[in-house]
Amino acid sequence: MSEPILFVDDTPQTLDLLVCMFAGSFDVHAARSPEEALELCESRGPFAVVLSDYHMPGTRGSELLARIHARSPQTVSMLLTGMAELDMAVEALHQGGVFRFLEKPCSRASLAAALEDALVEHRRRVAERAREEAQTRSRALLQRQNGQLVDRIHAQMRALARLQRFVGDLNSCETLELVAEATAQAARDVCGVGWTRVEFRVLPRGMSGVIERTCGERFERASERVAFATAEGELGALECSSEDTTGRALDATDRDLLASIAASASVAARNVLRRCERDEAQQATIFALAKLAEQRDNETGRHLERVSAYCRLLSLGLREAGHFRSELTDAWIAVLEKSAPLHDIGKVGIPDQILLKPGKLDADEWETMKRHTTIGADTLRSVLASAGEQPFLTVSIEIAWCHHERWDGDGYPRGLRGDAIPLSARILALADVYDALTSERPYKAAWTHAAAVEFIARGAGAQFDPRVVSVFLERGRDFDRVRSELADDVEQGAPILQLARSSSRAAAG
Repeated sequence: MSEPILFVDDTPQTLDLLVCMFAGSFDVHAARSPEEALELCESRGPFAVVLSDYHMPGTRGSELLARIHARSPQTVSMLLTGMAELDMAVEALHQGGVFRFLEKPCSRASLAAALEDALVEHRRRVAERAREEAQTRSRALLQRQNGQLVDRIHAQMRALARLQRFVGDLNSCETLELVAEATAQAARDVCGVGWTRVEFRVLPRGMSGVIERTCGERFERASERVAFATAEGELGALECSSEDTTGRALDATDRDLLASIAASASVAARNVLRRCERDEAQQATIFALAKLAEQRDNETGRHLERVSAYCRLLSLGLREAGHFRSELTDAWIAVLEKSAPLHDIGKVGIPDQILLKPGKLDADEWETMKRHTTIGADTLRSVLASAGEQPFLTVSIEIAWCHHERWDGDGYPRGLRGDAIPLSARILALADVYDALTSERPYKAAWTHAAAVEFIARGAGAQFDPRVVSVFLERGRDFDRVRSELADDVEQGAPILQLARSSSRAAAG
C-alpha cells in the first residue's frame, strides 16, 4: 500500500466517487469539509497527497491547502475545480503551494497519473527533507566537533605553556621537596584534575623515609600512576585522579602529558640527588681543609661543627625576628653553614712560633697574627677566580676576611663599622667568640654558658651587631644545648692541646 492520500470535497457524491475509484490502488481517506480535513491531518496525518475541491463553504480549497502546506511542507497539494479562471489558478499556486491544478470533470486516468506524479513528488520532498535534516545534523555535529577540537587545541596550548613554565620552575628547585611541590601542582594544572600526589623514595644520603606532597583533595579511588624512572632505577611516582574536575576520563593525550611531567621531574630529582652527592663531597673537602688549619691552632675537636650550628641558629633567629628577610633565605643559610668552617683557613700561613705561642703575643707578633684574615681571603679569592662564581666561596671570603671586624669599627683588618661589615661575618663573629669562650684552651679554662652570655651581652653595639646579640640572648638555651651535644671528647682534643696536657703532667711528675 502506498503513502496515504486525502480527498477533500463538500459534495458527498463526488467524494464517494473518488474514494471508490482509487481505494484499490491507493491508501485513500476522505473529508467532507476543510475543518474535517484539518482534524484528519492532526489525527492521522501527515498525508502524502491532499486533493481538494476549490469551492467549498467557508474556507476555500486554496486556503485549506495553504494551511496544510504550512504544517507539512512535504505534503503535495493538488486543487480540483470546475472553473478554469487564470487568476484563481495563480492564487492557488501562490497561497497553497499547489503542485498541480486539475479541472472538473477529470478522467480517472488523468487523475491517477496526477496522483502518481504527486506521490513521486512527495517522495522527492521527503528525501530532500531527510537530506536537509542529515546535512543539518552533520553541520551541527561538525560544528560541535570543531568547537571541541578548538577547545582541545586551546587546552593543549595552555598545557604546553604550563609544561614550559614547569620546566623553568624545576630549574630553581634545589630540594626534592620543592621538586615534589612543583610536580604535583603542574600535573593538577595541566590535566585539570582535582587531586595529585608525588612521592620520592630515593633520598639524599642522611635522609630516611619518604618525601611526599599532595595537591587538592582525593574523592575517588581510581587513579593514574606514573613512575619517576631513571637509568639507576625508580625514584618514586606521580599519582593523580583518573578523571578531570568535569568528570571526563583522562585520555591518551592526558597520559602523554603526565609522562612528560614525570620525565622532567625525574631529571630534576636526579639532578638534586647528584647535587647533594657533589655538595656532600665538596663539604667534606672543605671541612678537611678547615680541620688541617685547625690542627695547627689551639682549637678543640668539634669547634668547626659547633660554629656552623651556631651560625644557623643565629640566621634563623634573625629571620624570624624580621631582620634581613630578603637576604636570609634557606639557600643563603645553608651556604653560611658550609662556609663557616673556613673562617680561620688563613692561619695556615702564620708561623708556628706565633700561632702556637702559649703566652701573650707582642705587638709585632700580633700584627702577624692578624694577617690570617687577609691570607685566608686572598687564598679563597684565587680559588674563586679559577672556579667561577660560587656563592659559598663568596661567603667564605667574607667571613675569612671580616670575622674579626667590630661593630664599633675597632676591629681588623680594615676597621669596618656597622652594616659595612658583611652580615655573614657579623653572625660568625659572635658564634666564634661564644665557642672560644666556652671551650677549654691550654692557656685558659672553659667559661660557663652564663659567663659567656654576660660577656657577649656587654659587647652589643661595640664588638657585635646589637641585632645579632638580641637573637643570641633569646636563643641562649639552644646555644647551650648545641654546646653540650657537640662537646669535645677530652681525649680527642687537638694535638697541641694533648701535647700541652702531657707536658703539664710530666712537669707535675
